[in-house]
Amino acid sequence: MRQSSPSDRPKFNESEDDEDDGASCQQPAQKRQKVQDKGGGKRQLRSRKAFSEADAGKFKMIHAAEIVATLRKPKAVADTSIEDVIVELQYPSASQRERYDLHFGKDRIDSIEEIIEIAKVVTRVYLTDEQAEPFLGQDNGKVIRELEKARNTLVKEPTQSRREDFKKAVDGYNTAIQRLIKDGALAKNLDNRYDLPLEMVQLILRQVYDRTVSPDVDSLRKYDAGSDNVYGELLSPLVDRIFDKTKITSDQVFVDLGSGVGNVVLQAALQVGCESWGCEMAPNACKLAKAQKREFKARCRLWGIATGEVHLVADDFTKNRPIQDAMKRADVILVNNEVFSSGLNHTLNLLFLDCKDDCKIVSLKSFVPEGHQITARNKGNPANVLDVKKHQYYRSDVSWTDAGGDYYIATKDSQRLADFERQ
Repeated sequence: MRQSSPSDRPKFNESEDDEDDGASCQQPAQKRQKVQDKGGGKRQLRSRKAFSEADAGKFKMIHAAEIVATLRKPKAVADTSIEDVIVELQYPSASQRERYDLHFGKDRIDSIEEIIEIAKVVTRVYLTDEQAEPFLGQDNGKVIRELEKARNTLVKEPTQSRREDFKKAVDGYNTAIQRLIKDGALAKNLDNRYDLPLEMVQLILRQVYDRTVSPDVDSLRKYDAGSDNVYGELLSPLVDRIFDKTKITSDQVFVDLGSGVGNVVLQAALQVGCESWGCEMAPNACKLAKAQKREFKARCRLWGIATGEVHLVADDFTKNRPIQDAMKRADVILVNNEVFSSGLNHTLNLLFLDCKDDCKIVSLKSFVPEGHQITARNKGNPANVLDVKKHQYYRSDVSWTDAGGDYYIATKDSQRLADFERQ
């Protein structure tokens, strides 16, 4: 998941910015991009609140510098010869700036590289070709070029003065972006888009994850081996392809059964703009999912993006009424049932009987036995109303293996059984 001028580039989407719950693929630096419409042509992308004076642009968020502060070395072994240099970065909205600490080797977030990546994404996604001209290119004075030059010099010579040079380059970027914000250019450009490029989706989700999950990621390894609660993640490139294959749009409903820390739920709400539900019962994953949802809301406001509503439920999806009601409305259901017991998979098959026709059920194990045919003896089998197709995932698509494998998309189709009964 790119372009020329706002008039002829594909448009991006927004659902209303809700104060409560609405809330590998990297491109070369100079490449403008084209996007596909995952919003169904109906999504409004810009968050009105993010471009307003609401709360004076101030809200709770986890600054990169705060992550650094929690991971500082004891003073006895810290490098006290160099003072910390804090820079503030302006995002493409009327919201507050984020604080970054430029001291090397103290944090999980590479502040310098993240700042440059943000600047490049903003240039490619939020600006017209004409507006981007002062930012791109290799000439001295170009905004991105000045950031990269300051970075390269700082890496070779990590002194206090070089950090101050990088801070000046960031200040130059901030000034250029602030000018475009004040004259309404960024808001206007977002209104001419309907979809987000995958690289931007991945960047925002990584920011959320790095600030909430990464500091406590070891807690996710605490599970009972062989149980239905073994943790594993579908990674964003595979999720992106699933969205493409299921053709989900911003006016639809997505449900993730066994949603872990909420990564896929957040990706659906951000990338597609749809109403997005997740259900998880592992306590540590639920705790981190709640933290992710909170930071996700803040990050999307920073970026000026309106998302679909996010609902994360901490419970057993076989017993939770709100999740089962959402399943009845769902257009796409994802279930990572790679390690689910046969009993749990059977229970899910029964729950799918209440799903609406044309609902797509994406799973790691098929809910329809290979070679299954409807017969007079098995008319009561819930698999009879599912039309399943097998697809491949590749290395680096999932967290639990470097190898590829298969996944399945089943379409609910009650007509299959009705046609058999008429024979």
